[in-house]
Amino acid sequence: MTTIDPQGGESVSTTVVHALADAKEVDPLELDPLYETVDPDALDALFAPTDGSESARHGKVQFTTNGYEVEVTSTGRVHLTPQAVEAQ
Repeated sequence: MTTIDPQGGESVSTTVVHALADAKEVDPLELDPLYETVDPDALDALFAPTDGSESARHGKVQFTTNGYEVEVTSTGRVHLTPQAVEAQ
């Protein structure tokens, strides 16, 4: 599992894309677009601060994209776990 903390001022969706690109060792433009799996604007809004403080919401979002299970927590932390490959 890879864990990435958000960089100052970076949106959650941007953090996810950069984490995936780093994990796959590719340019972010080589990834499948995030919007094919989850709405990036909704993801950003879900944990956005509501009063200028740290995130006012709690919880997490999980989805699968680009060969990874992605978990985003209310702190903006991104956890990546490689998808299990099914034996044929």
